[in-house]
Amino acid sequence: MSDHNQAVEVTAGRSKDYRKIALSIALLLAAAAALVGGAFATFTDSVTAGPQAITSGTIKIAVGPVNDAATGATSIAAGDWIAREADLNSTEATIANKEITLKFSASPTSLMDTDPTYGLQVSIQACSEAWKRVVVGSPPPAFTYTCTPGPTVVKIGGAATTSVSALETTPAKLEELKSLATGGHDYLVFTLTLPSTAPGNLGTHATECNGTPGGTETSENLEGCKSTLTYTFQATQRAAIAQ
Repeated sequence: MSDHNQAVEVTAGRSKDYRKIALSIALLLAAAAALVGGAFATFTDSVTAGPQAITSGTIKIAVGPVNDAATGATSIAAGDWIAREADLNSTEATIANKEITLKFSASPTSLMDTDPTYGLQVSIQACSEAWKRVVVGSPPPAFTYTCTPGPTVVKIGGAATTSVSALETTPAKLEELKSLATGGHDYLVFTLTLPSTAPGNLGTHATECNGTPGGTETSENLEGCKSTLTYTFQATQRAAIAQ
């Protein structure tokens, strides 16, 4: 009986050893698989392009060095004209469209700037060099300007003359200006004229500067009107392109 029992114990001991060896091999294989899997998970790649510098262009226009547009006029009568120089130049216009527009605004405003027919009319002349200005009259100013090479007409929206009223509503293109190009300079004289046909008769009106625009002396009176004008020049960006 003792021999039989000993044989059984030996067999059981060998079986446990086999299981330990198999378990050890399984653990080693699992550890190896984990190492291999981790190696594949960390594969990476990177690359760069550039650097690519991108800058935006600019549009800069300025009035000067001469800006007589800030000088007013008083006691004007129907048929009078007011000439003032306002130089226009581009300090940087790398992306400017081929267009500079003019717009008027008025504050205070009156029939003198809102009447398209009998209110102020504007025309522009350009000189290839600085205008020669002379102050005449008593009291000054009036200003007179001369251009030795001879002046040229700057059209306003295609016309030689237009009303201030129209430019208060819609800006118009000035043709053709050198200040569209970087460093360009335009010597401009703006002439405002009150038409000789502007109606005025205080005898038929209770107050000054009243009535219906485009009327007659019985329905409109431009006497005693006061307007303060602001000139606005605008250059815009050119059309977008592929870069």
